Parts: sequence; C-alpha cells; structure tokens
Amino acid sequence: MGSFMHKLRTATLGTVNDLLDKAIDLNSPSFMRQYVRDLEDALDQMTNQAAIQAGQVRTLSRELDSMQHTIDAKTKDAQNSLAKGNSDLARIQATEVVRLTKELESRTNGLGAQKQSSANTDKAVALLNEKHSQMITRLHELERLDRDSKMKEQSATAAAGFGKLIAGGADMSVDDIESKMRARNDVASEKFDRAMSGIQTTPEQDSETSAQVDDLLASLTPKVEKTA
Repeated sequence: MGSFMHKLRTATLGTVNDLLDKAIDLNSPSFMRQYVRDLEDALDQMTNQAAIQAGQVRTLSRELDSMQHTIDAKTKDAQNSLAKGNSDLARIQATEVVRLTKELESRTNGLGAQKQSSANTDKAVALLNEKHSQMITRLHELERLDRDSKMKEQSATAAAGFGKLIAGGADMSVDDIESKMRARNDVASEKFDRAMSGIQTTPEQDSETSAQVDDLLASLTPKVEKTA
C-alpha cells in the first residue's frame, strides 16, 4: 500500500509540474479556458491528495506515540522482572523492547519522509491555486478584450456604411437645389398671377343694379356722429 501511494504521489506531482511548466498561448481565450479547466482538475486531485498526506502524518504520529508507550511499559516490566530475580523473563522482555525500539526508529524515519511528502503536496496545491488565480485574471481580461474587439468591429462596419451614405450625397449642392426650387416657385407664381388676372373680381352689373348696390352698401355702412 505504501509503495502504491508513493508511486501515486510521484505521478501526481509529476503531472502538476508538467502542467505548471506547460507553454500556453496567453492570447487565445479558447486555449486559456481549457488550461484553466486542466488546472482545476489538477487542483481537485492535489487537494484530495494533500488531505490524504496530512491524514497519514497524523496516523503515523499516533502510532509512534502508542509504540513509545508500549516500549516504556515493557522496559518497566523488564526492570520489575530483574528486581524479582527472574532474569529469563527479563531477557525476553528486554528483547521485545529492543525490537520495538528498532521499529520505532524505522517508523520515525518514515514519519519524516511522510511529513516532507505532505509538505510537497501542500506546496503543489498552493502553486496550483496561485496559477489558477493568475489564469482566471488573464482569461477575464482576454474575454473583455474579445468583447470590446467584436463591438468595435461591428461599430466599424456600421460606420463604414454610414460613411458611404454620407459620401453618396457629397456631389449634391444644397444651394443648387434651393436655387432650382426658387426658380420653379417663381415660374409657378407668375403662372398663377397671370391666370388670376383673367378672372373678373366683381360681377358685371347694369347701371340700375349698380345704383341699387351702392345704396345698399351706403345703408350698411356705420354712421359716424359729428361732434359739435
């Protein structure tokens, strides 16, 4: 089991190093998104691995403490056996103490290696977190630039169309058009005046009718009183 876990740690850390050293196209949003996903997958694996490593450190530490208590107890038993004059039993107990002491030393060395492995895994997690934060910031900037570029490209296309529309009227003179319209209006006015001059504004009347009309109008005209 220990050998398998060691191989797994080595493979995982190797993958992380490869991922951190990977050459990336910082100007490609699609490539950046994939790289961020790879970082997140590696981060999940390493975070889980870090918890396993830390758990193994705690387990080994607890086992070493327990073994030390056993050694202390058996050493005391051997001492008591000697005090009672039972040297044979004391030798057997002392032999067990020596064996456990050697095993304790071996496991203590293993604990040191396990702590180092746990520290390396925690470091890998920290590096991945930092790299992930950097790439997220970079990706957001690229996406913002991409949106801004698309907006400006659309605006440029629209502006080009407006420019053509404006340029299309460049050969038209407003003054010339107004002059032509005024000339047309003068001609129309002249035609209207000439047409109206041929129309009588008052009906034809004989002398008697005309006199009667004058009398009627005189009677309708308001009288102005003369002051003394």
